[in-house]
Amino acid sequence: MKAYYLMLSLVVAFAAHAKQFTAPDVWQPVNTDAIQKWQAGQKGTEKIRVWNGVVADAQKREVRLLAEAVGHKEGVTAEFLLVGPASDRAYESVAVTVATPGDIARAMEHIGVPRGGGGHSRPFRFWPCGERVQATVRLLSTPPSEKGAPLQSLIKDSGTPPLLGEGGVVFTGGRWQGGGCLADTQQPCSVISLYNEGGSLFDVPFQAAQGATFGRVTLAKTLPYGEVLEITLAPLPAKDGGGWVKQLDVLVAKEGGEVKLKVESSMLKVERSRGSEGTSNIQRPTSNIQQKEGGLAETLAWMKSEDEAGRDLFVTLNMSDDLTLGGAAEVARVFWMLDGKGIKLDGRGEGGVYPKAFLPQERWREREGRLPQPFEIHIAADGKKKLTFIEEDWTVEGLDPKLTPRDYPFSAWDELPELIKKVGGEDSKVEMLFIFAPSGAPLKTFMPAVRALSGRLSLVYIFSE
Repeated sequence: MKAYYLMLSLVVAFAAHAKQFTAPDVWQPVNTDAIQKWQAGQKGTEKIRVWNGVVADAQKREVRLLAEAVGHKEGVTAEFLLVGPASDRAYESVAVTVATPGDIARAMEHIGVPRGGGGHSRPFRFWPCGERVQATVRLLSTPPSEKGAPLQSLIKDSGTPPLLGEGGVVFTGGRWQGGGCLADTQQPCSVISLYNEGGSLFDVPFQAAQGATFGRVTLAKTLPYGEVLEITLAPLPAKDGGGWVKQLDVLVAKEGGEVKLKVESSMLKVERSRGSEGTSNIQRPTSNIQQKEGGLAETLAWMKSEDEAGRDLFVTLNMSDDLTLGGAAEVARVFWMLDGKGIKLDGRGEGGVYPKAFLPQERWREREGRLPQPFEIHIAADGKKKLTFIEEDWTVEGLDPKLTPRDYPFSAWDELPELIKKVGGEDSKVEMLFIFAPSGAPLKTFMPAVRALSGRLSLVYIFSE
Protein backbone atom coordinates (compact mmCIF):
# COMPACT_ATOMS: atom_id res chain seq x y z
CA MET A 1 0.00 0.00 0.00
CA LYS A 2 2.89 2.36 0.83
CA ALA A 3 4.41 1.65 -2.58
CA TYR A 4 1.08 2.54 -4.22
CA TYR A 5 0.89 5.89 -2.41
CA LEU A 6 4.55 6.58 -3.19
CA MET A 7 3.92 5.96 -6.91
CA LEU A 8 0.77 8.09 -6.78
CA SER A 9 2.66 10.94 -5.14
CA LEU A 10 5.37 10.74 -7.79
CA VAL A 11 2.75 10.90 -10.56
CA VAL A 12 1.07 13.90 -8.92
CA ALA A 13 4.41 15.63 -8.41
CA PHE A 14 5.41 14.99 -12.03
CA ALA A 15 2.10 16.35 -13.29
CA ALA A 16 2.46 19.41 -11.09
CA HIS A 17 5.82 20.19 -12.68
CA ALA A 18 4.58 19.63 -16.24
CA LYS A 19 5.18 22.77 -18.25
CA GLN A 20 2.53 24.23 -20.53
CA PHE A 21 3.96 25.38 -23.87
CA THR A 22 1.75 28.01 -25.45
CA ALA A 23 4.40 30.36 -26.88
CA PRO A 24 8.07 30.23 -27.93
CA ASP A 25 10.05 28.84 -25.02
CA VAL A 26 13.18 26.84 -24.20
CA TRP A 27 12.79 23.06 -23.90
CA GLN A 28 14.50 21.20 -21.06
CA PRO A 29 14.89 17.37 -21.07
CA VAL A 30 12.40 15.68 -18.76
CA ASN A 31 12.95 11.91 -18.49
CA THR A 32 16.74 12.00 -18.32
CA ASP A 33 17.04 8.65 -16.48
CA ALA A 34 15.08 6.74 -19.13
CA ILE A 35 17.05 8.44 -21.88
CA GLN A 36 20.40 7.61 -20.26
CA LYS A 37 19.35 3.98 -19.78
CA TRP A 38 18.40 3.71 -23.48
CA GLN A 39 21.67 5.37 -24.48
CA ALA A 40 23.71 2.96 -22.39
CA GLY A 41 22.04 0.03 -24.16
CA GLN A 42 23.20 1.13 -27.64
CA LYS A 43 26.43 -0.52 -28.76
CA GLY A 44 28.32 0.73 -31.78
CA THR A 45 29.89 -1.59 -34.36
CA GLU A 46 31.13 -1.23 -37.91
CA LYS A 47 27.52 -1.34 -39.10
CA ILE A 48 25.95 0.48 -36.18
CA ARG A 49 26.73 4.12 -35.44
CA VAL A 50 25.61 5.73 -32.19
CA TRP A 51 25.12 9.40 -31.38
CA ASN A 52 23.37 10.99 -28.43
CA GLY A 53 19.71 10.08 -28.75
CA VAL A 54 19.98 8.35 -32.14
CA VAL A 55 21.39 5.11 -33.50
CA ALA A 56 21.80 4.01 -37.14
CA ASP A 57 21.89 0.34 -38.15
CA ALA A 58 23.22 0.03 -41.71
CA GLN A 59 22.46 -3.69 -41.87
CA LYS A 60 18.80 -3.31 -40.91
CA ARG A 61 18.70 0.04 -42.76
CA GLU A 62 16.89 1.76 -39.94
CA VAL A 63 17.44 4.75 -37.67
CA ARG A 64 16.03 4.84 -34.15
CA LEU A 65 15.80 8.06 -32.19
CA LEU A 66 14.27 9.29 -28.97
CA ALA A 67 11.89 12.19 -28.47
CA GLU A 68 9.92 13.53 -25.53
CA ALA A 69 6.25 14.43 -25.87
CA VAL A 70 5.50 18.11 -25.28
CA GLY A 71 2.37 17.26 -23.29
CA HIS A 72 -0.27 18.91 -25.45
CA LYS A 73 -3.84 17.77 -25.18
CA GLU A 74 -5.79 16.12 -27.97
CA GLY A 75 -7.00 18.64 -30.55
CA VAL A 76 -4.13 21.12 -30.18
CA THR A 77 -2.85 22.44 -33.54
CA ALA A 78 0.56 21.15 -34.63
CA GLU A 79 2.92 22.51 -37.27
CA PHE A 80 5.73 20.05 -36.54
CA LEU A 81 5.82 16.39 -35.63
CA LEU A 82 9.35 16.72 -34.27
CA VAL A 83 11.67 19.61 -33.51
CA GLY A 84 15.26 19.53 -32.27
CA PRO A 85 16.34 20.11 -28.65
CA ALA A 86 17.37 23.75 -29.29
CA SER A 87 13.99 24.66 -30.79
CA ASP A 88 11.70 27.19 -29.15
CA ARG A 89 8.70 25.77 -31.04
CA ALA A 90 7.63 23.05 -28.62
CA TYR A 91 4.32 24.90 -28.35
CA GLU A 92 3.45 23.88 -31.93
CA SER A 93 5.16 20.48 -32.05
CA VAL A 94 4.15 16.98 -30.98
CA ALA A 95 7.55 16.06 -29.52
CA VAL A 96 11.15 17.25 -29.11
CA THR A 97 14.06 15.03 -30.12
CA VAL A 98 16.96 14.18 -27.86
CA ALA A 99 19.38 14.07 -30.79
CA THR A 100 20.37 17.16 -32.73
CA PRO A 101 18.99 17.42 -36.28
CA GLY A 102 22.55 17.20 -37.63
CA ASP A 103 23.16 13.84 -35.95
CA ILE A 104 19.83 12.51 -37.23
CA ALA A 105 20.87 13.49 -40.77
CA ARG A 106 24.23 11.77 -40.32
CA ALA A 107 22.41 8.67 -39.10
CA MET A 108 20.23 8.64 -42.22
CA GLU A 109 23.26 8.87 -44.45
CA HIS A 110 24.93 6.04 -42.54
CA ILE A 111 22.12 3.71 -43.61
CA GLY A 112 22.52 4.84 -47.22
CA VAL A 113 19.78 7.46 -47.58
CA PRO A 114 21.19 10.54 -49.40
CA ARG A 115 20.18 14.08 -48.68
CA GLY A 116 18.05 15.92 -51.15
CA GLY A 117 17.11 19.55 -50.65
CA GLY A 118 14.26 21.53 -49.15
CA GLY A 119 12.22 24.17 -50.87
CA HIS A 120 14.40 27.07 -52.07
CA SER A 121 17.59 25.10 -51.38
CA ARG A 122 18.45 26.15 -54.93
CA PRO A 123 17.04 28.99 -57.05
CA PHE A 124 13.49 28.24 -58.24
CA ARG A 125 13.12 24.99 -56.31
CA PHE A 126 9.51 24.87 -55.14
CA TRP A 127 9.20 21.16 -54.27
CA PRO A 128 10.80 19.29 -51.35
CA CYS A 129 13.37 16.99 -52.96
CA GLY A 130 14.62 13.73 -51.44
CA GLU A 131 14.11 10.04 -50.89
CA ARG A 132 10.99 8.86 -49.08
CA VAL A 133 11.14 7.57 -45.52
CA GLN A 134 8.56 5.76 -43.44
CA ALA A 135 8.36 6.32 -39.68
CA THR A 136 6.85 4.39 -36.80
CA VAL A 137 6.59 5.25 -33.12
CA ARG A 138 6.25 3.35 -29.86
CA LEU A 139 6.31 4.39 -26.22
CA LEU A 140 9.73 3.61 -24.78
CA SER A 141 7.95 2.22 -21.72
CA THR A 142 6.49 -0.62 -23.81
CA PRO A 143 8.46 -3.81 -24.63
CA PRO A 144 10.96 -3.40 -27.51
CA SER A 145 9.24 -6.29 -29.27
CA GLU A 146 6.02 -4.31 -29.53
CA LYS A 147 5.32 -3.20 -33.07
CA GLY A 148 5.34 0.55 -33.55
CA ALA A 149 2.40 2.48 -34.96
CA PRO A 150 2.72 4.77 -38.01
CA LEU A 151 4.01 8.14 -36.86
CA GLN A 152 1.03 9.87 -38.46
CA SER A 153 -1.21 8.07 -35.95
CA LEU A 154 -0.25 10.82 -33.51
CA ILE A 155 -2.07 13.45 -35.56
CA LYS A 156 -5.40 14.14 -37.24
CA ASP A 157 -5.36 15.79 -40.65
CA SER A 158 -8.56 17.47 -41.84
CA GLY A 159 -7.22 18.03 -45.35
CA THR A 160 -7.14 15.87 -48.49
CA PRO A 161 -4.86 14.22 -49.43
CA PRO A 162 -3.27 13.81 -46.00
CA LEU A 163 0.09 15.50 -45.54
CA LEU A 164 1.47 12.25 -44.17
CA GLY A 165 0.29 8.95 -45.56
CA GLU A 166 1.50 5.94 -47.49
CA GLY A 167 4.02 8.13 -49.33
CA GLY A 168 5.96 8.77 -46.13
CA VAL A 169 8.07 11.87 -45.56
CA VAL A 170 10.81 13.36 -47.75
CA PHE A 171 14.38 13.34 -46.44
CA THR A 172 15.58 16.73 -47.63
CA GLY A 173 18.47 16.71 -45.16
CA GLY A 174 18.13 20.31 -43.99
CA ARG A 175 20.48 23.20 -44.75
CA TRP A 176 24.20 22.99 -43.98
CA GLN A 177 27.02 25.45 -43.66
CA GLY A 178 30.67 24.78 -42.86
CA GLY A 179 29.93 21.11 -42.13
CA GLY A 180 27.20 21.91 -39.61
CA CYS A 181 23.45 21.55 -39.84
CA LEU A 182 21.73 24.92 -39.49
CA ALA A 183 18.68 23.26 -37.91
CA ASP A 184 20.85 22.46 -34.88
CA THR A 185 20.65 26.10 -33.84
CA GLN A 186 18.48 28.11 -36.27
CA GLN A 187 14.78 28.28 -35.46
CA PRO A 188 12.48 26.46 -35.88
CA CYS A 189 15.08 23.64 -35.66
CA SER A 190 12.61 21.40 -37.48
CA VAL A 191 13.13 17.65 -37.78
CA ILE A 192 9.77 16.69 -39.31
CA SER A 193 7.66 19.62 -40.51
CA LEU A 194 3.98 19.58 -41.43
CA TYR A 195 4.43 22.32 -44.02
CA ASN A 196 7.21 23.18 -46.48
CA GLU A 197 9.86 24.42 -44.06
CA GLY A 198 13.01 24.83 -46.16
CA GLY A 199 15.45 24.01 -43.36
CA SER A 200 13.61 20.95 -42.00
CA LEU A 201 15.32 17.54 -42.16
CA PHE A 202 12.10 15.89 -43.30
CA ASP A 203 9.23 17.50 -45.19
CA VAL A 204 5.86 16.47 -46.56
CA PRO A 205 5.89 15.19 -50.17
CA PHE A 206 3.71 18.01 -51.50
CA GLN A 207 3.73 21.74 -52.01
CA ALA A 208 2.27 22.81 -48.68
CA ALA A 209 2.69 26.47 -47.75
CA GLN A 210 2.55 27.29 -44.06
CA GLY A 211 -0.42 29.60 -44.42
CA ALA A 212 -2.37 27.09 -46.50
CA THR A 213 -1.91 24.21 -44.04
CA PHE A 214 -2.13 26.03 -40.71
CA GLY A 215 -4.87 24.60 -38.51
CA ARG A 216 -5.55 21.45 -40.51
CA VAL A 217 -3.36 19.17 -38.33
CA THR A 218 -4.14 18.55 -34.66
CA LEU A 219 -3.01 16.02 -32.07
CA ALA A 220 -4.96 12.77 -32.25
CA LYS A 221 -4.28 11.83 -28.64
CA THR A 222 -2.93 13.31 -25.44
CA LEU A 223 0.64 12.28 -24.66
CA PRO A 224 1.87 13.04 -21.13
CA TYR A 225 4.52 15.73 -20.72
CA GLY A 226 7.94 14.14 -21.15
CA GLU A 227 6.64 10.75 -22.33
CA VAL A 228 9.61 9.19 -24.13
CA LEU A 229 8.94 8.03 -27.68
CA GLU A 230 11.19 5.78 -29.75
CA ILE A 231 10.80 6.61 -33.42
CA THR A 232 12.09 4.34 -36.15
CA LEU A 233 12.92 5.70 -39.59
CA ALA A 234 13.46 3.41 -42.58
CA PRO A 235 13.74 3.95 -46.35
CA LEU A 236 10.45 3.60 -48.24
CA PRO A 237 11.26 1.99 -51.60
CA ALA A 238 9.56 3.08 -54.81
CA LYS A 239 7.19 0.68 -56.55
CA ASP A 240 10.02 -1.21 -58.24
CA GLY A 241 12.09 -1.37 -55.07
CA GLY A 242 14.52 1.37 -56.12
CA GLY A 243 14.98 5.01 -55.22
CA TRP A 244 12.37 7.71 -55.68
CA VAL A 245 14.27 10.75 -56.89
CA LYS A 246 15.23 10.93 -60.55
CA GLN A 247 16.78 14.20 -61.62
CA LEU A 248 16.30 15.08 -65.26
CA ASP A 249 18.32 17.75 -67.04
CA VAL A 250 16.38 18.37 -70.24
CA LEU A 251 17.80 20.35 -73.17
CA VAL A 252 15.22 21.44 -75.72
CA ALA A 253 16.70 22.13 -79.17
CA LYS A 254 15.62 22.28 -82.78
CA GLU A 255 17.15 19.79 -85.19
CA GLY A 256 16.12 19.37 -88.81
CA GLY A 257 13.05 21.53 -88.26
CA GLU A 258 11.84 19.39 -85.34
CA VAL A 259 11.96 19.94 -81.60
CA LYS A 260 14.24 17.42 -79.90
CA LEU A 261 14.72 16.79 -76.21
CA LYS A 262 18.02 15.53 -74.84
CA VAL A 263 17.68 14.16 -71.32
CA GLU A 264 20.38 13.36 -68.77
CA SER A 265 18.92 11.42 -65.85
CA SER A 266 20.55 10.55 -62.54
CA MET A 267 19.64 9.19 -59.12
CA LEU A 268 20.62 10.59 -55.74
CA LYS A 269 23.57 8.93 -54.06
CA VAL A 270 25.38 9.20 -50.72
CA GLU A 271 28.98 10.24 -51.26
CA ARG A 272 31.36 9.06 -48.57
CA SER A 273 34.32 11.09 -47.38
CA ARG A 274 35.97 10.50 -44.05
CA GLY A 275 36.10 13.52 -41.80
CA SER A 276 37.18 14.02 -38.23
CA GLU A 277 34.14 12.02 -37.09
CA GLY A 278 34.24 9.56 -39.96
CA THR A 279 30.90 10.82 -41.21
CA SER A 280 29.78 11.16 -44.79
CA ASN A 281 29.69 14.63 -46.25
CA ILE A 282 26.62 16.69 -46.93
CA GLN A 283 26.75 17.00 -50.68
CA ARG A 284 24.04 16.02 -53.12
CA PRO A 285 25.97 14.05 -55.75
CA THR A 286 24.33 11.91 -58.38
CA SER A 287 25.24 8.59 -59.95
CA ASN A 288 24.42 6.46 -62.97
CA ILE A 289 23.94 9.33 -65.40
CA GLN A 290 21.96 8.09 -68.38
CA GLN A 291 21.17 9.86 -71.61
CA LYS A 292 18.03 9.78 -73.70
CA GLU A 293 16.98 11.67 -76.81
CA GLY A 294 13.67 11.96 -78.63
CA GLY A 295 10.80 14.16 -79.72
CA LEU A 296 8.50 15.91 -77.30
CA ALA A 297 5.72 13.28 -77.39
CA GLU A 298 8.18 10.39 -77.11
CA THR A 299 10.03 11.97 -74.19
CA LEU A 300 6.84 12.78 -72.31
CA ALA A 301 5.65 9.19 -72.77
CA TRP A 302 8.92 7.97 -71.23
CA MET A 303 8.50 10.38 -68.31
CA LYS A 304 4.99 9.06 -67.77
CA SER A 305 6.30 5.50 -67.53
CA GLU A 306 8.93 6.60 -65.00
CA ASP A 307 6.25 8.35 -62.94
CA GLU A 308 4.11 5.22 -62.98
CA ALA A 309 7.12 3.23 -61.72
CA GLY A 310 7.07 5.43 -58.62
CA ARG A 311 9.77 7.93 -59.50
CA ASP A 312 9.74 11.54 -58.34
CA LEU A 313 10.89 13.30 -61.52
CA PHE A 314 12.65 16.59 -60.80
CA VAL A 315 12.99 18.32 -64.17
CA THR A 316 15.40 21.15 -64.94
CA LEU A 317 14.39 22.54 -68.33
CA ASN A 318 17.01 24.16 -70.57
CA MET A 319 16.19 25.89 -73.84
CA SER A 320 18.71 26.02 -76.69
CA ASP A 321 19.48 29.56 -77.86
CA ASP A 322 18.51 28.49 -81.38
CA LEU A 323 14.85 28.00 -80.40
CA THR A 324 12.47 30.82 -81.23
CA LEU A 325 10.75 32.66 -78.41
CA GLY A 326 7.39 31.34 -79.58
CA GLY A 327 8.68 27.77 -79.75
CA ALA A 328 10.25 27.96 -76.29
CA ALA A 329 7.00 29.32 -74.87
CA GLU A 330 5.02 26.38 -76.31
CA VAL A 331 7.39 23.82 -74.75
CA ALA A 332 7.39 25.69 -71.44
CA ARG A 333 3.57 25.71 -71.46
CA VAL A 334 3.46 21.90 -71.82
CA PHE A 335 5.90 21.34 -68.95
CA TRP A 336 4.15 23.92 -66.76
CA MET A 337 0.85 22.06 -67.25
CA LEU A 338 2.57 18.86 -66.04
CA ASP A 339 4.19 20.44 -62.99
CA GLY A 340 2.84 18.48 -60.04
CA LYS A 341 1.09 16.03 -62.37
CA GLY A 342 3.89 13.56 -63.09
CA ILE A 343 6.90 15.86 -62.97
CA LYS A 344 8.24 18.55 -60.66
CA LEU A 345 9.92 21.53 -62.28
CA ASP A 346 13.16 22.07 -60.40
CA GLY A 347 15.31 25.14 -60.79
CA ARG A 348 16.81 26.63 -63.89
CA GLY A 349 19.69 25.47 -66.05
CA GLU A 350 23.08 27.14 -66.20
CA GLY A 351 22.61 30.46 -67.95
CA GLY A 352 18.90 29.81 -68.43
CA VAL A 353 15.57 30.78 -66.92
CA TYR A 354 12.82 29.01 -65.02
CA PRO A 355 10.16 27.78 -67.52
CA LYS A 356 7.49 30.13 -66.14
CA ALA A 357 9.61 33.00 -67.48
CA PHE A 358 8.20 32.26 -70.95
CA LEU A 359 4.60 32.39 -69.65
CA PRO A 360 4.01 35.87 -68.22
CA GLN A 361 0.51 37.12 -67.54
CA GLU A 362 -0.67 39.38 -70.35
CA ARG A 363 -2.07 41.95 -67.92
CA TRP A 364 1.49 42.65 -66.79
CA ARG A 365 2.05 44.54 -70.03
CA GLU A 366 0.07 47.41 -68.51
CA ARG A 367 2.34 49.45 -66.28
CA GLU A 368 -0.45 50.89 -64.17
CA GLY A 369 -0.97 48.72 -61.13
CA ARG A 370 2.39 46.93 -61.34
CA LEU A 371 4.26 47.09 -58.06
CA PRO A 372 7.15 47.32 -58.10
CA GLN A 373 7.93 48.46 -61.63
CA PRO A 374 10.40 46.05 -63.28
CA PHE A 375 13.27 47.03 -65.50
CA GLU A 376 12.25 46.56 -69.15
CA ILE A 377 14.37 45.60 -72.15
CA HIS A 378 12.76 46.06 -75.56
CA ILE A 379 14.19 44.40 -78.66
CA ALA A 380 12.81 45.56 -82.01
CA ALA A 381 12.47 43.47 -85.14
CA ASP A 382 15.47 45.29 -86.63
CA GLY A 383 17.61 44.31 -83.64
CA LYS A 384 17.71 47.70 -81.93
CA LYS A 385 17.77 47.50 -78.14
CA LYS A 386 16.75 49.81 -75.34
CA LEU A 387 16.41 49.70 -71.58
CA THR A 388 13.28 51.32 -70.16
CA PHE A 389 13.23 52.54 -66.57
CA ILE A 390 9.88 53.64 -65.15
CA GLU A 391 10.24 56.45 -62.64
CA GLU A 392 7.63 56.47 -59.88
CA ASP A 393 6.56 59.78 -58.35
CA TRP A 394 4.66 59.14 -55.10
CA THR A 395 4.29 62.84 -54.24
CA VAL A 396 1.23 63.27 -56.45
CA GLU A 397 -2.32 63.11 -55.10
CA GLY A 398 -4.06 59.75 -54.83
CA LEU A 399 -2.89 56.25 -53.97
CA ASP A 400 -1.02 55.53 -57.21
CA PRO A 401 2.27 57.06 -58.33
CA LYS A 402 2.82 59.03 -61.50
CA LEU A 403 4.76 56.84 -63.94
CA THR A 404 7.33 58.34 -66.29
CA PRO A 405 9.05 55.86 -68.66
CA ARG A 406 12.57 56.80 -69.70
CA ASP A 407 14.34 54.98 -72.54
CA TYR A 408 18.06 54.27 -72.71
CA PRO A 409 19.19 52.80 -76.06
CA PHE A 410 22.32 50.62 -75.93
CA SER A 411 24.26 48.47 -78.37
CA ALA A 412 26.37 45.94 -76.43
CA TRP A 413 25.10 43.50 -73.78
CA ASP A 414 28.04 44.15 -71.50
CA GLU A 415 26.82 47.74 -71.10
CA LEU A 416 23.75 46.56 -69.19
CA PRO A 417 25.07 45.98 -65.65
CA GLU A 418 26.44 49.52 -65.35
CA LEU A 419 23.42 50.98 -67.13
CA ILE A 420 21.05 49.26 -64.70
CA LYS A 421 23.07 50.55 -61.77
CA LYS A 422 23.12 54.06 -63.21
CA VAL A 423 19.42 54.47 -64.00
CA GLY A 424 18.04 52.42 -61.09
CA GLY A 425 20.40 53.67 -58.42
CA GLU A 426 22.75 51.83 -56.10
CA ASP A 427 20.01 51.15 -53.53
CA SER A 428 17.35 49.78 -55.87
CA LYS A 429 15.69 46.66 -54.44
CA VAL A 430 13.99 45.70 -57.73
CA GLU A 431 15.00 42.19 -58.83
CA MET A 432 12.57 41.77 -61.74
CA LEU A 433 13.31 42.07 -65.45
CA PHE A 434 10.74 42.13 -68.28
CA ILE A 435 11.98 41.43 -71.80
CA PHE A 436 9.92 42.23 -74.90
CA ALA A 437 11.05 40.54 -78.13
CA PRO A 438 9.56 39.33 -81.43
CA SER A 439 7.90 35.92 -81.18
CA GLY A 440 9.93 34.59 -84.10
CA ALA A 441 13.27 35.78 -82.74
CA PRO A 442 15.71 33.11 -81.53
CA LEU A 443 16.53 33.10 -77.84
CA LYS A 444 20.07 34.22 -78.61
CA THR A 445 18.50 37.57 -79.50
CA PHE A 446 17.96 38.39 -75.81
CA MET A 447 19.39 35.64 -73.57
CA PRO A 448 22.76 37.48 -73.34
CA ALA A 449 20.84 40.18 -71.43
CA VAL A 450 19.51 37.59 -68.97
CA ARG A 451 23.01 36.22 -68.36
CA ALA A 452 24.60 39.64 -68.06
CA LEU A 453 22.10 40.61 -65.35
CA SER A 454 21.56 37.25 -63.61
CA GLY A 455 23.40 38.38 -60.49
CA ARG A 456 21.25 41.50 -60.18
CA LEU A 457 17.86 40.70 -61.75
CA SER A 458 17.04 37.07 -61.00
CA LEU A 459 13.29 37.11 -61.71
CA VAL A 460 12.74 37.26 -65.48
CA TYR A 461 9.60 37.28 -67.64
CA ILE A 462 9.75 37.31 -71.43
CA PHE A 463 6.91 38.70 -73.56
CA SER A 464 6.30 37.82 -77.21
CA GLU A 465 5.65 40.79 -79.52
